[in-house]
Amino acid sequence: MTQIRALGLGKSFGGNPVLSGIDLTLPGGAFLALLGPSGCGKTTLLRLIAGFELADTGTLHLGGRAVAGPGLHVPPEQRGLGMVFQSYALWPNMTVAGNVEFALQTRLPASARRARTAEMLQAVGLAHLADRRPHELSGGQRQRVALARALAPSPQLLLLDEPLANLDAHLRHRMLAEFRRLHAATGTTFILVTHDQDEAMAVASHIAVMDGGRIAQMGSPETLYRRPATPMVARFIGHGATLPVEVLAHQSDRCRIRLGHAQLELPGSAAPGPGWLCLHREDLRLAHGAGHLRAEILSRSFQNGAWLTHVLPRDAGLDVLSLCLPEPLAPGAEIGIDIAQGWIIGGNAAAPARLPEAAHA
Repeated sequence: MTQIRALGLGKSFGGNPVLSGIDLTLPGGAFLALLGPSGCGKTTLLRLIAGFELADTGTLHLGGRAVAGPGLHVPPEQRGLGMVFQSYALWPNMTVAGNVEFALQTRLPASARRARTAEMLQAVGLAHLADRRPHELSGGQRQRVALARALAPSPQLLLLDEPLANLDAHLRHRMLAEFRRLHAATGTTFILVTHDQDEAMAVASHIAVMDGGRIAQMGSPETLYRRPATPMVARFIGHGATLPVEVLAHQSDRCRIRLGHAQLELPGSAAPGPGWLCLHREDLRLAHGAGHLRAEILSRSFQNGAWLTHVLPRDAGLDVLSLCLPEPLAPGAEIGIDIAQGWIIGGNAAAPARLPEAAHA
């Protein structure tokens, strides 16, 4: 069953549009990540789904039931959803068990509430801490209490508003694994808001990349990584980069392009004319000769057993490319680069602003 269906959702604050014409269809049991830069509208969309904000335009259905539209606004407590906030929002005067049981106060008799609370604390690995207070817990433990509380009423939909922002890298990895486990165990539809593409790629079955109050592209992580629809999506997913090219010919799902002085044939669906070549670091190789591109080395860093090297192509646009090399090369040196693979999109897609070099690291 379709869990979420939004048509034409729009929202403005003080006359300034934040969301424009959001169309979204999500099957039940999916794990959706709303991904995008700060200010793109992802948290506002989450708040519209939760019912904390009223949409100016459009309609919203949850589980086949209309909850928002012209003259209709079902309040949050009647939408059958749970929510985990960035701050966790735990009651400091209650124990761990008390915080979880609080979510069940109006739903079950006391004995059933205690049983469900014990079940959820066992599920998140905190049964042994049931009598502790939130201030006696680590950040990861407080996060799991918030998850247990949100899942205790068996919601159809769980909303996660940047829940890992306050955790260190090690705890974030552990909590992402916890999200995956709980999602698989409960079958609940999850929606995660994040600006971290690594988080989104790690847990989501679907990713919606948002840009300027719209959904630029929605699909599986692999689809967005391998087949971006716009230069912005290409740049935001997988530390990608884009270079302007001329599409010479298009046949089936492949394009022949001109990049600088080189001609290549690569996958894509762009019509002849201006286009964009979308590249990831694994698409590039150090050339033993001139290669398809000449580039100047800007910087390097040792990561995961290889030298992540940032280069600036000569006469092929201003975007910084990244590739992994087995040995360090000195900044300022000029090298040749071969393009092993890539993805071509049409030139009607808007060009992204150039990212600072640090964004490619």
